[in-house]
Order: sequence, then structure tokens, then C-alpha cells
Amino acid sequence: MKQEFIIGMPLESDTEYFATESEYHVYAKDTVPVCDDRYVALRANDTKEFDVFVLIKDRKNITIDFRGATLVMHGKIQPFLIDASENITVKNCNVTYNRPPYTEALITEVTPEYAKLRLNEHCTCRVEDGKLVPYGDGWENNRLNYNYCFYQVFDAETRKGCGISLGVMGNHIYKEPEYPFHPKWRFTVEQDGEDILLRGKHPDYYQPNRVLNIAHEERSLSSVFSIDSKDLRLENYRILSGWGMGIYSYRTENITLDGFRLTYDEKSPCIIANAADAVHTFGTSGHFEIRNSVFEGMIDDALNVHSNFRTVKEGRGSDLYTHLASCEQQASDLYRVGDVIAVYRGKTLEEVARYTIRKIETVDATVKRFTVDRPVLAHSEGDLIENMTANCDVFIENCVFGKANSHLRLQSRGKFVIRNCETELPLLLSGDASFWFESGPVTDLLVADCRFVGEHAKVDIRSEVFPTAIAPYYHRNLKFLNNVFDVAEPVCGGYADGIVFRGNRNRAGAPMTLILTNCGSVDAEDCTVERRTEEKRELKRN
Repeated sequence: MKQEFIIGMPLESDTEYFATESEYHVYAKDTVPVCDDRYVALRANDTKEFDVFVLIKDRKNITIDFRGATLVMHGKIQPFLIDASENITVKNCNVTYNRPPYTEALITEVTPEYAKLRLNEHCTCRVEDGKLVPYGDGWENNRLNYNYCFYQVFDAETRKGCGISLGVMGNHIYKEPEYPFHPKWRFTVEQDGEDILLRGKHPDYYQPNRVLNIAHEERSLSSVFSIDSKDLRLENYRILSGWGMGIYSYRTENITLDGFRLTYDEKSPCIIANAADAVHTFGTSGHFEIRNSVFEGMIDDALNVHSNFRTVKEGRGSDLYTHLASCEQQASDLYRVGDVIAVYRGKTLEEVARYTIRKIETVDATVKRFTVDRPVLAHSEGDLIENMTANCDVFIENCVFGKANSHLRLQSRGKFVIRNCETELPLLLSGDASFWFESGPVTDLLVADCRFVGEHAKVDIRSEVFPTAIAPYYHRNLKFLNNVFDVAEPVCGGYADGIVFRGNRNRAGAPMTLILTNCGSVDAEDCTVERRTEEKRELKRN
């Protein structure tokens, strides 16, 4: 059945909706207030209730064709929430906020004491107590003296990233929240006619004719949030300005992005398109396909594919008491009945046992009791637990990544295939056992026929999971075939096995060297392999 899309109308299964307007302005009165404990853990310190424009819950077989329309959000509004639904398609849609959830300003003058800023006309702020107070429809943020924000600089002409740092501003600065990193840069602001003076020491990449972006809002919203759903498809979906994550999938099976775009043109309010990750997939299973898409102007990761470690608290009979190790509360409910889990010795990949979860009970905010399929062994408190089920296969083809200070973060045991893409950003293979506790290792990666453009575009292999004589490697089976690099050291990192580097070349014809620390087998041609060793691993943040 086909039906016109009307604001506020509930969406029904087995229906194709179509837009008739070129622009839809969405206000709080047009939204559905949502309060669900399953969403709260994903929403940092926000209130339990929030406003959703398009809510698709417990539905099947819905297509919404916006026919190129732009959705303009007035206030803190979640554009799309897809919950426990199947076979949902959203296409031909542009999404923006009338006041972006970040503040941009052109740097017009720089001295050792200050940087003079000309605020973007879309980024309304007032000056109060030595800080900016951003505000929009129904919201303001008076806590830039609390919030340690990303302060990022971009070239005004090329829009390429020039640098990233953490900063805080105000006459009275408070420390909140606790992170494993601390802001080096502390500022005060004052009005100077139509301009703003950002006073204080600043990084050397603060230069005239560059754009400063301050990402000051919580990542509590996303452009599309899917949870406990299956077969989600976005076609020709563009984010002009986005709050929080662009696409945020949680416990979702099978996602396709075709023609997904974050980029800049005359329609863009700012050179930045999104306030955090462009795509953040969390415990996704099945396949995640990204084709014919452009990722530019995101404040954080262009892509983050991951699950999460928990840790052992204690075992009793067939009950395994597990602790939420991550500081991120959304990791709490990632494990489900029927999932297969592996337990490792300490913060290593020395596997001790595997179990299937039969029952899950909440003990308190951080502890859950997993009843498993057999008596648990004598595990030690702090041993890592990995969800072996919540991993997806990722296929990326004909995509462009750039105009950012970030990277593509790959953390899944599923298959990765990246073909015919162009990136100015590094591929980061990481693993975290210190703070975020994001997992897991990359065990099957193919990067083929791609173009790595510029000085930052390379492959960076890292891990915070400790190597041992029994399990010396974290990532493995990494193939790089027929790619073109601008850098002379295209692959750097360590504690990986099964690296294949063949058919690749440097664009300028310069010799290439792989810098590999404590790595296993390497099959490389037309390059030098420089092997390094280190005797002691220090736990460091990615």
C-alpha cells in the first residue's frame, strides 16, 4: 500500500510512504515523547524522556521515500528511531538542525595571547562568565566550563583537518567528567565588537583563515538510531548537520547504506556535517554494507565497528558474575541470551573457556549474572569476557573518507572487505582493555584497489590487549592488495599475524617500508619490512 507521509501520523507495516513537500520543519509539538529504559543507557547524562520525529516500533516492511525533501529539526529532536522492527527503508532524505549542535567560527587573527573568531551565523551564542553559551530552539548549554569539548581546526579552503585537542573555557572551570585524558587548553572568551576573543595559549595550528569547531553537545541523539532491529536500509540519505552519532546501530542485524553522504556544499550550514561519529555500529550482527557514500566533516570516527568486553567478577556453579568494564553505560546490555562468550586470562587473548548464555539477571548498575550452559571454571576477577556472537561482516565499496581529524576504527571478528575506496584518513585497527573496553580483534581483513591520499592516510595497527607467549597477537589475517599510498610507511603497528602486502605502490614511486613491532608472518613485495621488538608493553590509550 502507498500513502502520503504526514507529520505526526503513526506508520503502519506493509506500507510505502512518500513525501509531497520539499521541506519539513519539525518542532517539539510534532514529535513523540519516548521513555524506555533500553534507550536511557545509550543517552549519557540526559533525561529519560526525549522527542522523536519518526518512531518505527514493532513494525515490518516500511519504506519512506522523502523524494529529496529536507527535514529541519528545531531543538533537541531524534529524527529517526527504529526499534524492534524489520525491513525498514528510508531514502532520498536530507536532515539538518536549524541550530547545529556545535559552534564554528572563522579564525581571523592570531597572537600569542588570543585568537580572534568570527562566529558562523548559524551558530548562535552569547558570552557569559568568560565562556560561550550556545543556544537554539528550546535548549542552551551553559556548561562549557564543565564540558571538555573537542576543539578542532580545519582549513577554510580545503576543509581538511589541521588538528584536534581537548579544551575547556570560562572564568570558573570545573572538572567533569573523568576521562583518561585531560584538556591541555583552557580559555576565556570576551566580546570584541562583532567578533569573539578566545584568550589563552592555543595550539600552533590555530591560524588565520582556518575554521575552529567546538563540539559542545552530548552525543545523546543520532540521525538514525536502530535497536533490536533487522534489515535496515538507507538510500541517498544525507546529513547536513547532525547531532551526536550519524548512524547509530545497537543490537541490529543487517544494515545497508547506499548513497549515504556527509559532505559540504551551498546547502551546508557549516563545514562540519556531524557532531560525533559518522557511523557507529555497536554489537551489530549479520552484514553491514556501505556503498557509494561520502564521509566528510565528522568530528569523531568516520566509522566505528565494535562490540564490548566485560570482565569477570566471580563464578558460582553455572553462574558467572560479570562486571561492566567500560565507562560507557550503553555497553551494559550488549550481551543477550543465546550469545556465545569467551573468557580470557587477564587482559590477554589466552582463551580459558567458552560458554553459551542461558539467562541474564541484573544485580546492580554494573554487575550482571550470566547463567551459562555448564559449570564455570575458576576464573580470576578482571578476566576479559568477549561476546563472540555480536560481530558483523563489513563490506565497504566505492566510498570516500576525508575532511576530518579522525579515522576509520575497525574492531570486529567478522569479515572486513574494503574495495575501490579513497581515504584521507587512517585505518585504525584497535583494541581497548583500559577504558572504553571496545572489542574485538580484526581477524579477516581485505583492503583492495583503494587510494590512500595524503600524509595521514595509512594503516595503523594497535592493541591494548596484552600479548603473551601463548597468545602473542591480537589482529590477524590482514591483506592489502593493489592499493596506492602517498606515504612511505603505509603500514605501522604491532602484535599482528598473517599480514599480506602485495601489488601496492607509492604514488610518487618512492620506496615503501612496513614498520612492524612484534609481528608474526608477513608476506610482502615491493617494499622493505622493518621488524622491531619491544620487551615490555605499557597500557596506553588509543
